[in-house]
Amino acid sequence: MTGNIYREGRISSAWQRYIPWLAGVLILGFLIKTATANGDFKVLLEAAKLIAAGKNPYHLWIFVSEGNYDLYYYSPLCALLLVPFTYLPYFIPNFIWLLANAWFLYRTWVLLNKYIAIHCLTRGQKGWLLLVTIVLSARYILYNFEMMQMTVFLLWGSLESLSQFKKGRAIPGSLLLALIINIKILPIVLLPYLIYRKESKAALYTLLFSVFFLLLPALFTGWQGNLQLLSSWWNSINPVNAEHLAETDLGLHSLTALVPTLFTRTPGLLPYARNILDLDPGTTTLILNGTRLFLVLVTLRFLAWPPFTRAKSGPAALRELSYIFLLVPLIFPHQQKYAFLLAAPAMFYLTHYVITHFEDRESRRDAVLFNTACIFLAASFVLMTLTTDGLIGRHLNAITQHYKAVTYGALLLIIPLALCKPGYDRDHGQEESW
Repeated sequence: MTGNIYREGRISSAWQRYIPWLAGVLILGFLIKTATANGDFKVLLEAAKLIAAGKNPYHLWIFVSEGNYDLYYYSPLCALLLVPFTYLPYFIPNFIWLLANAWFLYRTWVLLNKYIAIHCLTRGQKGWLLLVTIVLSARYILYNFEMMQMTVFLLWGSLESLSQFKKGRAIPGSLLLALIINIKILPIVLLPYLIYRKESKAALYTLLFSVFFLLLPALFTGWQGNLQLLSSWWNSINPVNAEHLAETDLGLHSLTALVPTLFTRTPGLLPYARNILDLDPGTTTLILNGTRLFLVLVTLRFLAWPPFTRAKSGPAALRELSYIFLLVPLIFPHQQKYAFLLAAPAMFYLTHYVITHFEDRESRRDAVLFNTACIFLAASFVLMTLTTDGLIGRHLNAITQHYKAVTYGALLLIIPLALCKPGYDRDHGQEESW
């Protein structure tokens, strides 16, 4: 019997050695298959070709695939950086970008773990933390890879720059943060956060490098050419543009796509009413901006008083950053499903809360918070993930998009984030200097 147990142990150990290799082969196969298709990364490559030819890529419908055209919304510098890749077959830059995204995703996981005392978790808790976080965010991970989008890069770049600042490396952190802000304006929400968290040097350097990156394309396009490109870029992303005040397309999900459809009659691809009132567009815009402002002000509830101080602990920093990242796809216009990968830190934080509280619900308050986190995580999962067309079919998926289920699911995460405060790190021996 001892020999059988020993042999079974050897077989189990051998399988454990092969699992990473098998996973690597499956991931590589997925990346190769995805790279053969045309995703949104092709829009960036085509814009790079236009800029290299001395043309303005903004406000032009760029061919992606049959029946699929898109506009270029990224910075002039982003297109210029991709010019060398335009001389290669599409598959090669696609595959390089997807491979880089796989590394960005892995590194994002490593960086999130640094906010908690991962070494204090049992092996089983670590496994559940990884599994549940992946399940909750799987739809948006896969969507980013299939569409060859930028969100994984933006999330990694934001967390990596914050990690550099924590290590006292203001210049490399600021360079990275300024670059991702230049490429896509969304991470600009971290600038006021840096100031609030007494990272004034990092904020100043980020502003200076941001100006530098805005002016850098002038070396290739000329001063007037760069000004024209910057003007066209701003005209395309300006949040007060009429098309960004009421977004009715099925694929758009944010407050801009939700609030106007609730308070005024808006056209849609489906013949189902979704407004509870019929207000004029001006009033609807005021409600929209008021909702945005309210959610921005709620950030102060997550940030400990007084201002201009460091976060008290890793979990405290993770919680406040989770809310800030979650705000981005909600308050910015023209957000599609892939942008909600930015909700992943909130999912990670709440999953960690649930796991570390599973056997620690002695008081009524702990039990209520635990149940609240579980209920809202489950409800958010239903609205954000189980509404994918691969599970419920295209027709039902279209209905959920018509009623903006993804946006509602993201909003639901705010409630447990607000209620489930740090402190469990001390209860479980996880308090660390931060």
